[in-house]
Amino acid sequence: MKPFQKAIDLVQEAVDAGRLAGAALAIGDRNRLYAEETFGCTSFADLTGEAVPVDRHTLYDMASVSKIMATTMVTLRFITDGKMDLADMLSVYFGDMVPGDKAGITLFQLLTHTSGFPAHILLEKFVQPGGDVADFLLHAPLDYRPGSQVVYSCMGFILLGKALERIGGKPLDVLARDLVFAPLGMTHTGYHPLDRPVDTANTAFTERDHITGQWLVGRVHDENARFQNGVSGNAGVFSDLSDCVRFARMLAGHGTLDGVELVPRRIFDQAIRNYTPGMDENCGLGFHLANGYFSYSGLFFDQKAFGHTGFTGPHMLVSPETGLYVVLLNNRVHPDRARDSGNLRLRRLVHTQAAIEYERIASREAD
Repeated sequence: MKPFQKAIDLVQEAVDAGRLAGAALAIGDRNRLYAEETFGCTSFADLTGEAVPVDRHTLYDMASVSKIMATTMVTLRFITDGKMDLADMLSVYFGDMVPGDKAGITLFQLLTHTSGFPAHILLEKFVQPGGDVADFLLHAPLDYRPGSQVVYSCMGFILLGKALERIGGKPLDVLARDLVFAPLGMTHTGYHPLDRPVDTANTAFTERDHITGQWLVGRVHDENARFQNGVSGNAGVFSDLSDCVRFARMLAGHGTLDGVELVPRRIFDQAIRNYTPGMDENCGLGFHLANGYFSYSGLFFDQKAFGHTGFTGPHMLVSPETGLYVVLLNNRVHPDRARDSGNLRLRRLVHTQAAIEYERIASREAD
């Protein structure tokens, strides 16, 4: 039996049962890639007329995994370079645009989802095309007193993305490319895949555009990112399994990959601490942390593990102690978000099997 065969079989069963059109799975640690498997096709062919087999270069809409792949890592780079500080208040980035009720909100609170910003606002209902999204968010009502609770907020990360653009003087997609993807050799990762030299035929389908009715293939699924022409602090990144493995290995290496230091370990290790114990979610600086049996990590993976999930289906989870990582990419919202793909349960089952097998491998190697 191959290493991690039980984890592989769980994903294969989900595809065979029609809960997912396809998927890509990688399990490894800092030093080795133990399993790399692909399953099914980029869409349900009976619905789309397409039947492209998934491979390690199939592009997936990373949805909120963009928060760690782009927004968080650019922020940590700027902190490292002395351009940002966790205690910075919004006025440092937005000046007189910041009203009094938001004057005390800090970069730390944006990163830990404790800023008071609501979880979601559909921007297209309130902002004119091409309008100032940052100005709208700065004047939108808060949902709670900043710092008092965790409310996972895409809106806070959209505002953080706008702050990064002001500090960096470039669009977020360019900052992410120059500061994260290029240094890590992630050649298939970025925003706007339709504008890049990639095989768009080998891209996972998500839903139909709620306005045009066309399938979203290589166009971001998140409505707020799509409203911002595909580039946003909360979503918009597309990636494939091969690049996600590189990113996961960097995470497992505490900010360093193959001798390239993306973020100093002193900064990185503070980013993966739990700053919200006792609240509804365990949050690091941009990272989601393991949180028991009901969370996406499950109980049996390292409970200090960190990573992120995406609404469209992908996720990654990394143990800071052993370096064990799991990357699972799929398009669970295809053909629509209403269907129950069992994706959260699948994640926990895969994590459990990965943890069991990794412990067995470590035990055999220690003997």
